[in-house]
Amino acid sequence: MKKFDGKVILVTGAANGIGKGIAEKFAQNGANTVIVDFDEKKGQAVADELTSKYQKSLFVKTDVSDYTALENVHTKVMATFGRIDSLVIDAGIAYADTVDEISVEEWQRVININLSGAFYTVKAFYQEFLKNKGSMVFITSGSALSGTGGGVAYPASKAGDEGLMRGLAKELGPKGVTVNAIAPRVIDSGLLSVHYPTKESLKPLLKQIAVRRIGKVDDVANLAYFLASPENSYIQGQTILLDGNRTVR
Repeated sequence: MKKFDGKVILVTGAANGIGKGIAEKFAQNGANTVIVDFDEKKGQAVADELTSKYQKSLFVKTDVSDYTALENVHTKVMATFGRIDSLVIDAGIAYADTVDEISVEEWQRVININLSGAFYTVKAFYQEFLKNKGSMVFITSGSALSGTGGGVAYPASKAGDEGLMRGLAKELGPKGVTVNAIAPRVIDSGLLSVHYPTKESLKPLLKQIAVRRIGKVDDVANLAYFLASPENSYIQGQTILLDGNRTVR
């Protein structure tokens, strides 16, 4: 028997990258998965792959900045599985713009997706967690500490996610729900080559990382899996910086 047999795990932003890796980790360990993403082609492909290889996976095309869309996700999850056990909140976007460069509309889009989208996801499933306990894992970013990695809107939104996580941890901890965040920095999720196209260009970055390697999607997925698992009953309201000791607090 696998650890998550019969459980249902929802991952936002799971059509690719870190979200996809997290969904696969849970599926490998017996979970039914819900893939929530705006990219219909990639999202459905992930759900089909996980269903074929592991357990049933449901894809729901969703704009997480629209609360009504999350209510629709809730309806479909309950109709398909009848339960929810864990939320992994990963959906996000970034604009690498300064305050002068970013438009008010772009700022609001980042906040709507990265922060409001996280709140809407939790709110849509809140009553289920009051009944079934379970876990929530936010994928935030080391950018909330460093202020880098995507202009000003991105770190601001991720810092907001961490505040939301801590508030939920206080509110839901007495109900038996674990709520935590993972804050990755440099993870090789497919976009790294855009900024670092060669091994030579990576060398200065690697010197900043104590373990002398770039983070992998599996590093994030393994930690999310642990935080959501029954083995974790006492880590609560924490942001775990996953950066190979690059960031000095």
